[in-house]
Amino acid sequence: MAARDNGAGRPLVTVDRVPGDQTQAPSLDTERRASHAASHVESPDDMDDRTSREPGPAGAPASPRPSRAKAPETTAVDGESVTYQLQKLATMAFLGWLGLLACLIPLLWLWSWELVRALALGLLVGLGASLLHRFNLKRKAAMAQRLRITPGRKGMQQLLHKIPTWLDFADTEKLEWLNDIILKSWPYYDLAISTMVKSQVEPLMAQYKPSGLIKRIYFQKLTFGNSPVRLEGIRVDKDDPSEVAVEVDFRWSGDANIVMGIDLPVGGTLTRLAPKVSDLAVSGTARVVLRPLLDTIPGFGAALVSLRKPPIVRFHLDFGKAFGGAASAGAIRLWLDDFLRTQIAEMLLWPSRIVIPLLDESVTGPLDDLYLRHKGVLRVDVIEARDLPKVDAIGSADSFVTVYTTAHVKEKTTVKKNSLHPKFGEKLWLMCQEPASQLLYIVVKDIDLVNVKSLLQLNVLKGASNVVKNSTLLGRAALPIKEFTQRPGEPHEMWVPLGTGDFAAAAGCGSGRGEVHLNITFWPFDQLKGHKSAARGAVIVTLFRCNNLVPMDRPVNQSDPMVVFKLNKESKKSSVVWKNLNPRWIGEHFDWFHVPMDSVLEATVYDFDRWSGNEVEGSVEIDITEEIARAPRGDVTKTWELEDVPTDWVDPSGKKEKSTITLRIQWIPYQELSR
Repeated sequence: MAARDNGAGRPLVTVDRVPGDQTQAPSLDTERRASHAASHVESPDDMDDRTSREPGPAGAPASPRPSRAKAPETTAVDGESVTYQLQKLATMAFLGWLGLLACLIPLLWLWSWELVRALALGLLVGLGASLLHRFNLKRKAAMAQRLRITPGRKGMQQLLHKIPTWLDFADTEKLEWLNDIILKSWPYYDLAISTMVKSQVEPLMAQYKPSGLIKRIYFQKLTFGNSPVRLEGIRVDKDDPSEVAVEVDFRWSGDANIVMGIDLPVGGTLTRLAPKVSDLAVSGTARVVLRPLLDTIPGFGAALVSLRKPPIVRFHLDFGKAFGGAASAGAIRLWLDDFLRTQIAEMLLWPSRIVIPLLDESVTGPLDDLYLRHKGVLRVDVIEARDLPKVDAIGSADSFVTVYTTAHVKEKTTVKKNSLHPKFGEKLWLMCQEPASQLLYIVVKDIDLVNVKSLLQLNVLKGASNVVKNSTLLGRAALPIKEFTQRPGEPHEMWVPLGTGDFAAAAGCGSGRGEVHLNITFWPFDQLKGHKSAARGAVIVTLFRCNNLVPMDRPVNQSDPMVVFKLNKESKKSSVVWKNLNPRWIGEHFDWFHVPMDSVLEATVYDFDRWSGNEVEGSVEIDITEEIARAPRGDVTKTWELEDVPTDWVDPSGKKEKSTITLRIQWIPYQELSR
């Protein structure tokens, strides 16, 4: 190691290594001693700006060497030397202060105990100040950390002790202003809603009542009380720029006054039942779509209303001291609960919808695409199930599987008896209307040959058939069909967990009730066209309207028409249009699978009567092969004349115009689907 002048008046400390020399690099103490021995030390920046030269042999000029190779062995560190000097000066100052105090002791005549007391007091004060300083630093650091965090709901609760009404952490916007409007106008809405519900639900109850057991079922009283429906939140779907889609979360639970009247076939008023519906609560999510968007006020041509998921309906039935009392409540509740869920609550379940035109079609154009239309076929292969819960007395289950995409069309397997791991191996076919947003619902139930509990009850509304064959829920699940549309025509095999939660629950149906093994395949209609040679296929019938029907009800000269379709030994019927000789149906679709191409579709128009049998107004037979399968693309929209049926008081031969029915019939062969 040598120290020499670098030409700038400052010594440079370097270490010369000879190849093969094992001498270690100078330690930090050596560097510090070298730095104190010199007046200045060269900084690393100065060494990077020049090239160091080392003396060569005697008489030889100095050879240039890059400073980069010598930089790691140069021991010039200004920061460490300055720190070392400051520490040394501080130590010397402290020792000097102690020496000064020691010199002042004899001059100030301080006794030893006074000195000890002063030192102890000073030590305590110093330690206290130090601890206070450290605590203050920690508190400031914690406060700074909190200020850097965006507070959530709990954080705002701690800071403000309450959540302001204008602050919302959800993805929905609150509608307090709209709830205030509904609150003030609720008495008028209550009357209008009660009238609408009564006019629409009473015909449905009359249509679905158990025949032979109930003479009449109706509402004696129907009001929804003083508590209005509450809108919990609203959100806007921004995916489709051609429409405005709004989803509204609603909830209602009030003091409804709903009393039903049930007349039995015998006994008159003595056997009349009057169950009261109390503790009614309904919650769900309504979807409102505004389309098409126009440049005319109000900016859109129609509103489409539906329910995103099945609503949650809770209620309690009280028979009081009426005939049968509490013994009838359990039986009637089973029927009414199923009726409310399947016929009322699910009648608007997506993709079913209500289309409300707001402008004339001359402004909006045709609105046919807003109504329910089939867009594809879904095949569900139910393979097996496992780990189903025990429900029978022998520790087993007689299970079957039901699948559906709309509440009105359901397909189910056969019953597999005495097994918690049943093997089904069956194929079920369904139509899809909105595959991008529709759900596939799977329900597994157990069926009992004889339900002892129901048999012991007065089963007025369920009927003897439901006593003999009563079903119990084992588990259910819902799957988005969108998952199967990504690869059309390819099967998707999966085990689906089953639970007992509601379809509308935020966490889904849950699990823990076994699993069902499915193989699901989706085909869009575009992939099925052109199979003229297929001997079987699907038939889709859309009912539009009837005209010039025969009046069957005297003396008002009106009819309550409904249409019954029969194809391939399977019948389907439409809804009833009340008091109309030119009825129109919206969104009435009927479909059949595995139909032979040489089948004949029978369409019969009936006049619906609550108290007597239905009367035939006219009928027509349509040959699938001749009129539908040979048509372009297998799609026919046509008006057929009905063959009128004479009655005792009406002679249809004297009519000026024939009765007609307008249908759209689609023939979809699926030759490739059977592979």
